[in-house]
Amino acid sequence: MIGWILGLVAAGIASGPLLVRVKMAWLRRLLGWLLLGAAVWMADRVLAEEEPLFRMIGICCVLLGGMKGLVYAEWAGRRRLALSRYLVFSICWFGMDPESFRVKRKGLSWKRDLFEGLALMGTGTLGAWLVWWMGWRQIFVMFLPMSLGFHFGALRVLKAGLRAAGYPVRTLFPNLLRARGVADFWSRRWNVGYSQMMQRLVGRPVEKLLGGSAGVMAVFVGSGLLHELAITLPVGSGFGMPTLFFSVHGLLTLLEKWAGRSLGKVPALLAVAVPLGVLFPPAFQSEVIAKCLGVFGS
Repeated sequence: MIGWILGLVAAGIASGPLLVRVKMAWLRRLLGWLLLGAAVWMADRVLAEEEPLFRMIGICCVLLGGMKGLVYAEWAGRRRLALSRYLVFSICWFGMDPESFRVKRKGLSWKRDLFEGLALMGTGTLGAWLVWWMGWRQIFVMFLPMSLGFHFGALRVLKAGLRAAGYPVRTLFPNLLRARGVADFWSRRWNVGYSQMMQRLVGRPVEKLLGGSAGVMAVFVGSGLLHELAITLPVGSGFGMPTLFFSVHGLLTLLEKWAGRSLGKVPALLAVAVPLGVLFPPAFQSEVIAKCLGVFGS
């Protein structure tokens, strides 16, 4: 089973340099998405008898490998990454900007990221242990320390390591408390690499065909569909809920655009935090998130 998943991840990564050779953009994109869909379908079949937690990990790994290939093919054009740097980008980083791996730089700052990342990892781990020990099972309470430890801690430590090696990668999860509104939250505060990926692969192509508003909604609806693969498919329950969550946020983003002003920090954070139960259906909360917390019981 592990061999199959690793093979699918490798195939997704290998597709990038191959898709670059397809000159027609529409054909390259079509082939890339078809390959990704086939890989996820195969991963779902291979993992059919596994526990939801392991199904989620396997499917997400296949998704990540495939998206790396798609992003690289869209970015490359006349540019290319050396094979070693493409592998570092594909395997060692969760961001989606190949440009950060094209040229190495000297003297990049990294120590602050390392110390802050380690502190956040420790705080998140301690918080997750407390949630497990107290038996709290409210989604926001479970998700917060896990996100603090991984998104804001471990990924910052990873950033420090890559910057120490000379790669000018950026923080993927900047300070959420500086978000000015819903659009600012999703584009500049939460998973910047994912936002870059969706703009490059979905937003800009749709905008060229149908206009800016359609491009915005395509990004959010597409995000919902990808989260269906990562959240509802592994547990076989709650289909449509992640797409609903992101579609509403797409409408809020358009509302800010049409009004010419942001909703504000507090409304934006509440719009994300309050309906987390829609993004993460009950089965995912109990079969994946709570099971992650269960490692403390082991």
